[in-house]
This record gives sequence, structure tokens and C-alpha cells, in this order.
Amino acid sequence: MHLRSFATTQLLGQESIELRAPHDQRQVIAMMPVCSKDVLAEVVEQAKIIQKEWAQQSIEERALCIASFIPLIEAHLDEIIEALRTEQGMLDSVVRREVQESISQINHTLQVAPAELASIHLADESYTAEIRKVPFGITAAIVPWNAPISLATAKVIPALLSGNAIIVKPSPRAPIGVTLFLDLLRSCLPPGLISVLHGLDELGEAMIQHPDIRKISFTGSTAVGKRVAASAASELKSVQLELGGNDAAVVLSDADIKTTATQLIDSAFRRSGQFCYATKRVYVHTSIKEHMIEALIAAAEKLQIGPPSDPSATLGPVIDKDAQQRLNKLIEKVKAANATVRPCGTVLESADPVNGCYVQPTLVWNIDHAHNLVTEEQFGPILPILEYENISELIEALNNQNYGLSGSLWGSDLTELQDIARHIEAGRVFINAARAMGHFAGELPAGGHKHSGLGWEKSVFGLREYYQYQTINGPSR
Repeated sequence: MHLRSFATTQLLGQESIELRAPHDQRQVIAMMPVCSKDVLAEVVEQAKIIQKEWAQQSIEERALCIASFIPLIEAHLDEIIEALRTEQGMLDSVVRREVQESISQINHTLQVAPAELASIHLADESYTAEIRKVPFGITAAIVPWNAPISLATAKVIPALLSGNAIIVKPSPRAPIGVTLFLDLLRSCLPPGLISVLHGLDELGEAMIQHPDIRKISFTGSTAVGKRVAASAASELKSVQLELGGNDAAVVLSDADIKTTATQLIDSAFRRSGQFCYATKRVYVHTSIKEHMIEALIAAAEKLQIGPPSDPSATLGPVIDKDAQQRLNKLIEKVKAANATVRPCGTVLESADPVNGCYVQPTLVWNIDHAHNLVTEEQFGPILPILEYENISELIEALNNQNYGLSGSLWGSDLTELQDIARHIEAGRVFINAARAMGHFAGELPAGGHKHSGLGWEKSVFGLREYYQYQTINGPSR
């Protein structure tokens, strides 16, 4: 399969790179073009023309174009899911949920956009004023590999509804599914309004520095996010960043041990631990530590590691050999620190241990609170378990750290949990849940505090990232 970048027409880079399957690195699943700065410059010039026309359309006209995208997603659902499974090594249930949640996200954004994007009118006996919500012009989205459909949706749909053109750069680690997805959207829009350019770091840097791209939305690591912000500052660009998290689960002494353990294992090891809101560390009250460890082991032992094609698998490989090697080195460092290390789960016969990028889910305890596994985001199926005695001291210690994406609290007294949650410095705090947000999930903002991000995504909060204000005022007569 040869991927095509596209703008007004399909594009090919001057060179291409091989994309290999995580479950078997011998399999070349696609060739990805590498676009140059010259291609970007041409695409920007095309986008400048079409964006001006798009911005003149009403919000309702834009919404009709985007609404026609939804039946296309549904018609091509299996094709998109198969692409995601193959390139990411994720299970069918995981990627299917991602695409279906993205459809819900699009529907909700379409519902709230007309009211959110409408102008505000003010008047008194002498003057009138109109507060307009105007687009930036050309925006850019740099999308990660681990949930590309969901994260592209959160950037592209608000940008378009707000009257912008958008250029998307998928991650070279998993660009196939999101390219198929956005190519369907392209067919619903004026040519050149959305572009997808494939490339490496040099293309991303060129997008950030291009003077005609006025807004950058990036999801990825904190280290790269800082470089994006610094580079964009030279042109005073608006940036929206969803960055790394080191999400802590805090288990109180009165928590339901079995239920909590089951949900924490799902949160820590879903997608092989490769998503920003995964539980990255568990703090357990001293009085229940041993029972909690036993319950976590029991839940983790039920995991079955294999390729996404095996219906028995409940955990797939990590994304590539680089990730596998990094995580295996981290496990060796933990062992060298004399921590207790417990590999869990069953490796299925269908899993190729030599050519596949598998990392066995691993629980770690008796580890120093200052160890890298605890203080940094591991982004893989390794979960440290730590103990605490005083909840106030623990929350203060957690708040003194740089990350602030999300966290969770577990216990039986909801009033107490809600009070503690208000003292946690993070964009999201879950109570007796690891990711569940109810039927109103699409209405909630997503983002982080401190080094975990700038700005917000989803619902009206995401729309607000893609417009600027313009005030027109003068005499009433």
C-alpha cells in the first residue's frame, strides 16, 4: 500500500519510508511519502485562497458539509478499524471504540457550534458593538500515533467549523488509519481546505515556523511540546498543546479492593499503556497495600498477550522496536534498584516474541518514590505500586510535580473523595473510575495543567481554541 498525501490533489513525496506491523516487524504494511518544505509552501498558498471563501460561508453551511462526513465514516468503518489494528497493534474493541467515540464527538460539536460561534451584539442609546468570532486563517495539527482518529477529530472539526483551513501531519509511526479517515472528510469539503502531509520532524518544524500558519495544535510528549511552543513563539503563533501525563491513582483505605484493582489494570494496560490518560502509578494506603497488590496481580494475570488478529488477545504489542527496547531497559533498571518486579499475564502462541514488539505487563513495588519509573511517564505496560500513610502529604507531593493531566481517587466516601479531588492540580480527576465520564463525556474539556498542556479540546472548549475576537463598534445612528 502506498499512502498519498493530499491537498487540492493527491501528492507524492520525493522519497518514502517503510511502515512495519508491530506484531511482526517483518511485515511491510505500507510506504509513507516524505513531503518537503516546498510541498508545504505550495499547499499553504492553495489553502490561503480556499480558506477566505470558506470563512465567508455561514456556520450552518459549514456544518452541513461536515455532517455529510459521518455516513462516510460509518460506511468505511471496518476498513478504518482494520488499518488502525494493523499499524498500531491495538485490539479491535479498542480502535472500534475510538472511531465510534469520534463520531459522537463530531455530532456534539456540530450541535454546539452555531451558538458558540455566533456573534454577540451590544447596543445602548448612542453606540452599537458587534463582537465577532473570526478564524485564524490557516491552522496546523500535528497528530500522534496512539489515538490518531480521536485526536485528529478534536483538532480538525473545530478548526473547520470556525472557518479555518487546516493542514494535518500524522505521526510516521501510524499514519494509515487517520489518512483514510481524513481523506473521507476531504471529499465533503472544498478542495484544499483540509490537507494531509506526511513527513518527519523536519516537516513538523517547517509547519510550526511557516509565517502563514497562525495556529498550531500538537499532541505528544512534554519535551517536544516545549520545543513546539518555543519555535511558534518567534512568529507569536497561538498554540494548543496536549502533552505528557504521569497520572496517579490514589487508593484510600476504604476502597473496594477487587473492583478498584480490576479497573486500574484496565486503565494501566489498555492500549499496552500507550495513551496519555492511562494510569501510570498507583498509591495505596499502607493498611491495604498487601491486599491491593494481591488483587492487582490477580487482575493482571487474566491478561492475554497476542496480535490483534487473535480474538483471545486482551493486550497487543507496543508500537515498535524502539518502544520495546526502551521499556525493557526500564524494567532492567528497576530490577537493578532491587524493586519487586512481577511479569503478569499469558503470552499466547500467536504472539511472535522475536519479530513482534511485545512487552509483558509488569507490576512493580518496593520501589523508591524518586525512581524514574515513578517520576516520569513510562508510556507502556509497566505499573509501579507505592504506599502512603497521610493523604494530605501525598496530594501535596503530587502537586509539587510538573505533570497535571489527570488522576483518579478510589474509596467509599464520595463526599471525602470529591473534597480531595478539588485539591488535585490536574485537568481531570476521576472518582472511582479510570476513564468513564458518563453520557456527557463529549461536553467535557480535555487538557492538562502545568507541563501537561496549554489550552483545551472537545465541545465548546475546543471550538474556542480556533477563533479570535474582533470588535466592530460605532454610533447607533
